[in-house]
Amino acid sequence: MKIGITDSGTGGLAVCAEVEARLREQPSLQDVELLYLNAALRDDFSYNAMTTREEKVQAFDRFLENVRARYAPDFLYIACNTLSILFKDEIFRQHAPTPTRGIVESGTRAILAALQSHDESSRTAPIVIFATPTTVSEGTYVTAMTRAGVARGRVIQQACPGLPDAISNDYSGREARALLQRFVPSALARLGAPPEQLIAFLGCTHYGYQAGLFSSLIEERVARSTLINPNRFAASDILGWIAPRRGSGTLRVRFVSPYRIPDKPLATLPRYLGKTAPATVAALRGFEHDPGLYAG
Repeated sequence: MKIGITDSGTGGLAVCAEVEARLREQPSLQDVELLYLNAALRDDFSYNAMTTREEKVQAFDRFLENVRARYAPDFLYIACNTLSILFKDEIFRQHAPTPTRGIVESGTRAILAALQSHDESSRTAPIVIFATPTTVSEGTYVTAMTRAGVARGRVIQQACPGLPDAISNDYSGREARALLQRFVPSALARLGAPPEQLIAFLGCTHYGYQAGLFSSLIEERVARSTLINPNRFAASDILGWIAPRRGSGTLRVRFVSPYRIPDKPLATLPRYLGKTAPATVAALRGFEHDPGLYAG
């Protein structure tokens, strides 16, 4: 079984690593190949740098066409909020033969599960969605929360431009901290008086690498907070495609990118991914360069 996991960059490797770690704990009866597909066009140019939605949709459509033709995954998981949102566009119906899920659905479930599992007071706490500019402009999580019965005024969105690169290039967190020291107060300022309790959602897979930094900056300003990282929910959704029976199936991980991965993320990301996903780390270090992912 070949499962494609795609993201606009390397944030989704956290999801891939989580899937690998769980499969090592409970090997599947099936042989599994995790195929990580980097959907960013270049290291310095990706979807959030594009100026129009049409440009983003056309680029992702071309990418998926080439993925199907060149790699033929049995399943595809979109571990990117921006791309998961774009995939709802009518043009992507042609990709229906490949069963596909996206992290927006996983993230929505994560938020709703957190609301249900907490005490009554937390069910009225404001929710802050930290996300990329595209995710914020689409308003997808606000719409999903409203449909689930959450008052629209409870949900605040905070765009965090530049944060994914800051996280990928600097394991120390200094670059990310400098940005979050602007973004966190900006989000809280829109709530008026500082809330006693807050639910914060990480709406980009990169953000999970520095979840501790988010927590510390929020806890400096809010007495009680809950941080939701949807990456574990994403991994659970991917594992749902794999037969639950234990066995001795093999596990293989590959990383394919349309550009050569620069030295900084190659040095930084293995430290984030840790020792529980050695095949994911090895795949990153031995990445396959395929410019044909955006051919045509």
